[in-house]
Parts: sequence; C-alpha cells; structure tokens
Amino acid sequence: MGDNSLQTYWILTTEYPPFHGGGISTYCFFSAKMLHKKGHVVTIFINDFSVKDVYVEVQEGVRIIRFRPSRTNFSETLGYITNLSYEFAFIVKEFIEKEGKPDLIEAQEYLGIAYYLLQFKHLQYEWCKDVPVLLTMHSPAFLYLEYNQALIHKYPNFWIGEMERFCIQAADVLISPSQFLLSEVGKRMEYHNPNLFVVPNPFEAVTVTGNSGTDQNQNEIVYLGKLSAQKGTFALLNYFKSLWDSGFSESLHLIGGQDIVYHPAGKTMGNLVKSQYREYIDKGLLIMEGQLLPSEIEKRLYKAKVVIVPSIVENFPYVVMEMMSLGHIVLVSKQGGQAEIVEDGVSGFIFDHENPNSFFQQFHRVLSLSISQRVTIGRKASERIQNAYNLDQVYGLKFKALEEGLAQKNTVKLFPFIRASKPQIKNTLGSAEVNGKLSVVIPFYNMGKFSDETIDSVRRTDLKLKEIIIVNDGSTDPLSIEKLNLYRKRDDIKIIDIPNQGLANARNVGAESANGEFLAFLDADDRVAPNYFRKALKVLTFFENVDFVGSWTKYFEGSEKVWPTFSPEPPLILYHNLINSSALVYKRQSFLAAGKNDKRMPFPGLEDYESVVSLVSKGFRGVVLPEVLFYYRVRGDSMIRGVSKEKKVLLHNYIGKKHQAFYSLYVSEIFSLINSNGPGIYLDNPSVDYNLELRFPFNYAISQKIISSVKKNRHLKKVALRVYNIFYK
Repeated sequence: MGDNSLQTYWILTTEYPPFHGGGISTYCFFSAKMLHKKGHVVTIFINDFSVKDVYVEVQEGVRIIRFRPSRTNFSETLGYITNLSYEFAFIVKEFIEKEGKPDLIEAQEYLGIAYYLLQFKHLQYEWCKDVPVLLTMHSPAFLYLEYNQALIHKYPNFWIGEMERFCIQAADVLISPSQFLLSEVGKRMEYHNPNLFVVPNPFEAVTVTGNSGTDQNQNEIVYLGKLSAQKGTFALLNYFKSLWDSGFSESLHLIGGQDIVYHPAGKTMGNLVKSQYREYIDKGLLIMEGQLLPSEIEKRLYKAKVVIVPSIVENFPYVVMEMMSLGHIVLVSKQGGQAEIVEDGVSGFIFDHENPNSFFQQFHRVLSLSISQRVTIGRKASERIQNAYNLDQVYGLKFKALEEGLAQKNTVKLFPFIRASKPQIKNTLGSAEVNGKLSVVIPFYNMGKFSDETIDSVRRTDLKLKEIIIVNDGSTDPLSIEKLNLYRKRDDIKIIDIPNQGLANARNVGAESANGEFLAFLDADDRVAPNYFRKALKVLTFFENVDFVGSWTKYFEGSEKVWPTFSPEPPLILYHNLINSSALVYKRQSFLAAGKNDKRMPFPGLEDYESVVSLVSKGFRGVVLPEVLFYYRVRGDSMIRGVSKEKKVLLHNYIGKKHQAFYSLYVSEIFSLINSNGPGIYLDNPSVDYNLELRFPFNYAISQKIISSVKKNRHLKKVALRVYNIFYK
C-alpha cells in the first residue's frame, strides 16, 4: 500500500498510450502503473479530439478520462494551446464537482497545460484552492524551441513559454528527472519556487529475449529518435560526414520520425536531411528509416552494435533506458539527463559536444570493444536500469520529495509571479480609509443614456461595503443633467462636479476623494458581473504582493467577442496591453502611489494603459481573474475609436520615453518581440498565432477557423503536412 495521504492521484497529460509514444507518454504509463501498484486510485486526464465529449475507460486498474478540448466557449477566443490549458482546468473542475477534490494533481510543464488550473488555484477559487499540484518537468517548449532554432519570441511561442514558466513557479512541488534539465532551465529563468527536487523517471525494464552483445551480426550503427536540431541530428551528421569523408565505410541508420519542421529552412527535417546528405544516401552510407512502433523496437534493434543519442539538450530520455535495459551499447552526449543515467565506460559511453574530438574518441572506443567487453557492458547497462529506475525505487524517491515539499508552509501570502519584484513605495492604509470598503468611481461626461445600466450593475454586486462616486466632468446635455439630479437624491451615490478636463483628471479626482481601502473605476456605459468585486477583493486581501485585479471582458451592443486578458508582467506589458486597464480593482493606496492617470499625455485614449505600466514599473503587480466578469459597451463614438494609428504610435512613444529606465531592463526581449510579431499597437492577445492566420488568402476570421479545424483533426494535420512538404521540399 502506498502513501495514504495522497490516495487519490490525478495526472494531466497531452500524451498517453496507445495513441502516443515518446517520453511524456511513457512516463505517464509507468507512473500510473507504479502508483496503482502502490494502492493509489489513479486517474489520467488526456485531451482527445476523437471523442465527442468525454469518454471514460479503465485500463489495468487506471481510469483514463479522454475529453474533447473544445467543451468551453473559448476555443475561438484563446489560441489553441492556451485554450487547451483552459479545457484541462474545466474538466478537472467538472470532476471535482462530481467526485470531490483529489489528494494530488500532477501535470507536465510542457505547453503549460496546468496554467489555468494553477491560476484558479492561486486566485482562491474554492473548487481547487486547496488541491496540491505537482509539476513534473519533461521538455519545456521555451527551452526546446530555442535549441530547435524556432522563433521563441513569435506568438504564440513566447506566450506558451510564459505559461510554462508560470507553472514552474506556481506548483506546490516541482520535480525534474535530471539535474541537467533543472540547471538548463535555471539559466533562462530565476526559480522562486523553493520546492525543487530531482527524481528520475520510473521505468520497468523489458525482458531481453536474445543475447545482446554476443552476436557477430550486430553491425549496425543506429540513431533512434525523432530528427530534430535539439536531438542532435545535425551534430551527429556532421560527425559522420567527417568520418565518411575520411574513408569510414560503415552506414548510419536514422530510425525515427522525420516530420518535425526545421523553421529556419522552412522544411521538414526529413526533407532537409535528404537534400543536404543526398550524396551519402546514394552511397548507402546514410540510411533513413521511419518511426517504429514500441512493439517493433527490440526486433529491429537486434543488430545494433551501438545506439547513439547525441542530443544537444535533453531531459531524461526513455530511449536510453530502453536500449540499456535491452543490453545495447549506448553512446550518449553529456548535454542531457542521459549522462546521469550512463556510467561512462561501465554501462555505456559519454561524449561532450563542447569537445568534438571526444565523440570520435568514444565512438572508436565503442567500435574496438571485444565481444566479452560488449557482454559485460551490456549486462552492467541492464542492471543499472533495473536497479536504479525500477518502479519501487522511484516511488520511494518521489514520495519522499512530495512529503518534504508539501510539508513546507509559506506563512507569507505571495502570488507566484514569473518575475519577482518589490514595490518601491510601501503600501499602507490611509488614515481616512475604511478597512475593507470598495469605492467605485464612475467618470461621467454626457453619459445619461447609459448610466442607469452601469450604476444598477454596481448596486447588484454581492459586496455590501461599497460606495459609488460619480465624477461629473462638466456634462452639458439635458438628459445627463437630469440623470445626475436624480442620482443626487440617492444615499448610496456621491456626486462630485468638476469643470470638464478629461477622463484622466476625472479618475484622479474620484480616487483622491474616495475613502475605501479598495478602488475601482467603471466607465459610465459599461457593466460589471455581480460577483466581480467580491472575487477581486478576495485576491487583494489574501496576497501581499497583488495591488490590482482585472478580469476577462465581454463586449456587448456593437460586438459579442470576448477579450481574454492576462496578468501584466514584463516584458509583454511593455510591448502591448494585456489587461482591460479601464476595468481594474486596486488597493487604493497603490493606485495613488503609482497609478494615477497622466493628464499630460498628448492625446486621450491610453491613460489607463500607461497607469498599468507605471504601477508595474514601481513594483506594484496585478493579476487577472480568468473568466468574464466585465462587460464593455462597443460604441461607434467612443473615445478609443477616435485614437488613430498615428496617435497610438505617438502615445506608445510617450509611454516608452516616460518609463525609459523600466523599458531598458527588457529592451532586448521587446526588440525581439517586435521583430517576430510586428508593432504591438495591433495586438491584444499573445496566445494567438497572428502571423499564421495572416498568411492565408482569406480574411482573418476565416483563416482562424481553418487553422483551428486543422489543429483539431489528426487526419487533417497529416494532409496539411503532406501539402507543406510538396511546397517546401
């Protein structure tokens, strides 16, 4: 029997047998088997477009829940991967509401699939706030895309990386299968998560049916794995080109998938290798084979005298564990967790890409082994895997890490931002403020036609301790004056009359006149959901390092779209606005200290965005409640509609110059974002691949639907790949 305190164990994954191979799939399979063996009640959640809604099955005691990742209404709003994370959160919510909370949820960091689950958890949503979350690292896209020479600042790549980075910071416990991966990621982000552990992946060694290492016919040199820059394909072929050009006559067998696109060349890896190494293919020196089914590997690899794993970055590759368990001789690079599996010269061999000669030295060392030496090393390799990575051994290590990590209780309530910062100004409750009270400031200029709806939405909110302050910015039309006179008769509304000086001034006057501990602005033609303010104040009260809260926005009247906003962290908040900055709820003293609207901006329209930049620049941080809680009226004569492209450019220039010191901290990343995606004034959703949709010969909306359909359909993806190969081979 296992750890009874974590009896109910849920795993979130994008890969699981039989439809998926690869490291994540293999890890989840063996982990589920390990946990079930120890008495845990295990559930696997996996996205699957082949099911209509939700399909539940039990395989060898493990419950598998396959769900269609388009069950919410946001697949047309969020980019594909970001929506996938949202769908994972809601399938978990659905089953928690049916069955109760699990004792632990484990998720991969890859693609940030736990991003929204962790957002809801830390934003104090009742259904998940107390559920421990373990994040197991496999292959973060922000690291692997870099090594595959993809554009890591291009949307949605950069945003996917942000989701992964947040998950790494926000999980209760973070486990990496290798010290190498933990260190490599640590070079690209500063860990604030204190609960970091290195625990190897579990593996159940296969039974060897032959006598590996003793057959004279074992004469094949094999690379087993997908072709990619990150997997070391180019480096390996360069090594062998040097060997072949020097007279080496033995063939290299490349066995594995060839369809990964190498973006700098605009070709799949298979086509690129075939074109660059045609000479060696024609001579029979380079033999390219397709991907093998797991059941075919042992038979196909029987003749291998060495299996080379030349990755230039790697986590903890199962191919090495599998080959070693079969008694094969492996030659692996130092640049990955594989070097932590292999004992050099004992159970395999290690070379270092930073010293290219070491490859040739180790390769010739392998080729010169006698049969008895091969047998000894093969036996040692098999014993190494069986002893160090068996299910019982890894289970003990994993639950020791979980016990230690979950025992850590942080008494300081801090939201896990990706990049930590401290306010430059201490935030204290003002002497005239009422503790727990919210002041809702409504700037008002000739808005009598809409203001009843706005005020009614505030009055209907489930927050008792609040005040409504209308700042009348010199209204002139009769209807508005009439409405204001009616509002003056209400006890729950305070009206401040000022000469017309614009929205920025009206907001500042309202904020300065308020007496609530918390502050919200609401334009006189918009609406809020009944529970928005209560949810926002819950977060502001709970976290010491959260100073303002926003939510997703639903347009109405002139549009029905949803704007899914995001926590405004640098560098993205400096590139373009991520949050509905006119609909925020603040700690009032934070706003007064760093967020007051700038009345000197050359044109009206972006004062609230500049306010957010100002707050963040001084260490005041904000978060977003990931649901629609604010409603924005789309009017043809609204102020923002009058902000032309030229005005937006000038306003952004003004903001950049005003906060030049803050922008300078992120200038390299901002520069790369602009080069990869174009000017930020056109963007508001980092989860979407704008560039891909703009390449289609249709309008933007139709292109979005076509791409979404292709991504959802396994067969269409294969057709699209074949078409891609026709045009780019």
